[in-house]
Amino acid sequence: MASHSTLKMARHHPLTPTLRCTTLHLRHTSRPNRPFSSTPPHRAHGPLPTFPTTSSAPLDALLATFRTNIFLPAHLLRAQRALIFRPSLHHHLTGDDPLVLTLPTASPTGRSHEAFTLAPLDHLRDEPATAPAFHALLALLRTPADWLVLPLFLAGLRSSGRTLRPALLEKMVRRAAAAGRMGVVGECARMVARTGVRLDSVGLAREALWGAVQTGILAGWSAEGTAAAARQAEGLLVLMEEPAHVAGGAKPRAAGGGDPRRAPEVLGAGMGLVALRALRAGEGDVGGRVERGATRMLGCWGNADLSVREEGWWDANRALMCWAPVEVGMRVAVRVLGEGSELGRRLEEVRAGQVEPAVRKAREVLERGGPKEGRRRGVVMYEELQKALV
Repeated sequence: MASHSTLKMARHHPLTPTLRCTTLHLRHTSRPNRPFSSTPPHRAHGPLPTFPTTSSAPLDALLATFRTNIFLPAHLLRAQRALIFRPSLHHHLTGDDPLVLTLPTASPTGRSHEAFTLAPLDHLRDEPATAPAFHALLALLRTPADWLVLPLFLAGLRSSGRTLRPALLEKMVRRAAAAGRMGVVGECARMVARTGVRLDSVGLAREALWGAVQTGILAGWSAEGTAAAARQAEGLLVLMEEPAHVAGGAKPRAAGGGDPRRAPEVLGAGMGLVALRALRAGEGDVGGRVERGATRMLGCWGNADLSVREEGWWDANRALMCWAPVEVGMRVAVRVLGEGSELGRRLEEVRAGQVEPAVRKAREVLERGGPKEGRRRGVVMYEELQKALV
């Protein structure tokens, strides 16, 4: 008589709302495969990510490791996870009669189902650390097709209960902007329920709007490229207003958090891109978008931090990143709205009296004590933004 063990578990069929209790017999027989439960955990995780072949073997290996060792276990029932992680149960998985289960999957091209053979895993040996792996992932994303795996990878991390520090998300946006892949960042933000990319901090919102500015820079500030940058900025600002992106709570700026919806440097970067689009199109402020953006920014101007510390180039670099897009955006907005308009006069007053002096001081600090090698992001952005004024 074949030996067997019995596991009791609650099972929820993926195609019906019926909840029932089943008894699963793990029996060693001569069958080539034993179908196991195809039911995901009761908490909704969504489909298991399926990654397409990428441009490099190291990236493929990293994605495969996370899919098999991190994402797949998160989609299993507790009893199934016990089989793969508990050494005393590994004998059920290592014989000639493998345990097979079928799970829903999702790839950049659509959804499907896939059969998986369960195998023993060890938490310490087989589970890579999140932060180092994410740094490696960003370094390996080289082609437009490679970047398509990012939303799926983030969804897998979230379904596995793994979180990314804000600094890692900000780095992700910087890398995407430099590669001209801000569209992927927007997709991740739109999929916030699955990816966890929530635009509810000033730091991440700044990087996202600076990424939109980078879109215009990479396009040489052509009419088409500027329009694309403005659309990205408008889309990001709209997302920030959605409940899913405010769910983390809008902390007061004095507490070190900050509500990006009331951050002048965030709103000003978006307003500037909209004004540049209007200037390139030569049609004036169609729809009043420049006026609304400028009014909203000035309405939050009490939150502006225009200070620039003399010591250390990093604070000057931060100030230049924050205010160079706003200073240029104000100049362009005045041209679009008209120097004689009340709003145009107010913008010029704030620009000339507050923003331009802060930008000038930041540049002076960087010129005196910048890094010995390389050029800081703030300096590069400032110089590239001047080209938009030509």
